[in-house]
Amino acid sequence: MTVHESVVVAQHLRAKASLAGYFWGSKTAQEDVSNFGKYADELLEFLGMSEISNEQASNLPQGNLRALGIAIGLATAPKVLLLDEPFAGMNHDETMNMVNLVRSVRDERGVTIMLVEHDMPAVMNISDRIVVLNFGEKIAEGTPSEIQNNEKVIEAYLGSADDEIGM
Repeated sequence: MTVHESVVVAQHLRAKASLAGYFWGSKTAQEDVSNFGKYADELLEFLGMSEISNEQASNLPQGNLRALGIAIGLATAPKVLLLDEPFAGMNHDETMNMVNLVRSVRDERGVTIMLVEHDMPAVMNISDRIVVLNFGEKIAEGTPSEIQNNEKVIEAYLGSADDEIGM
């Protein structure tokens, strides 16, 4: 499928027409198709992907695939968008572009973003509140500045001094 088709398909969760309506081309199904296409165009424009909307999704580079995943998620009109390591494997510039994209989804679309991520500069750059887990146990919660200065977080992620080896 193309980028545009992928975003349209995701919207079928919100379809008003029945499966039979789609098969027979009912007025409601036609309205759904029209509305889904317009909303897909709007989302792709918002995400800066209009120029690649007719590209095959399978041919996209990694950064665009991640943005397409966000577009597909947004197509369902969520209140909360869960992202699992959205910055993994990206270089600094790609990460910052994706951070800006995710921030704009939060700020301009009003969607709450929950993410699991190990790229701490990206997390600090995008988050209002952070919960830190260490081996599945919550060790801290707070604002980015509170987390940066939390002794348990520092110890868990940077390690503690070891007097025996002098480090």
